[in-house]
Amino acid sequence: MLEALSRGAFDRELALLDARLIARRGWTVLTAQFPVLDVVFNHNSRVPVRLRFTCDGWDDQPPAIEILMADGQHIPSRREPGSPYEYVFTGGMSIFNSGPHEQHTRPFICMRGSRDYHNHSSHRADHWDNYRGQSGNGLLGLLEQLWRVWKRAADQ
Repeated sequence: MLEALSRGAFDRELALLDARLIARRGWTVLTAQFPVLDVVFNHNSRVPVRLRFTCDGWDDQPPAIEILMADGQHIPSRREPGSPYEYVFTGGMSIFNSGPHEQHTRPFICMRGSRDYHNHSSHRADHWDNYRGQSGNGLLGLLEQLWRVWKRAADQ
């Protein structure tokens, strides 16, 4: 039954995902089917970045958000010399954290609303319940926040 509630909440939110917004933002939506929202952020002069939201338990728990290359491989950290993904982690854009995360040792999203943020030892006291249901903290609001930060980094 909990899965049915999660699926319903997921589907209601993604029904609001507008094709015009997707085109204006330069997104490619690869999957928008419970429990996964998989979106590529495209840019004219930077390698694209793909974010995969896994929303099992939505919205009792925040989504797990993976930072990926467009082909689905995990993004390398900025510590790899010459990485075309280094821009993602620069310019004070610390929500795209080069990691490693203490639970999976990869780069991660360090922002309220991301499972990695709320599960990290430095943020465990900052509970998802403090934010869920608030304006801007739905799936599309989280996606938009991440796109804005990514866009600033990509445009530098």
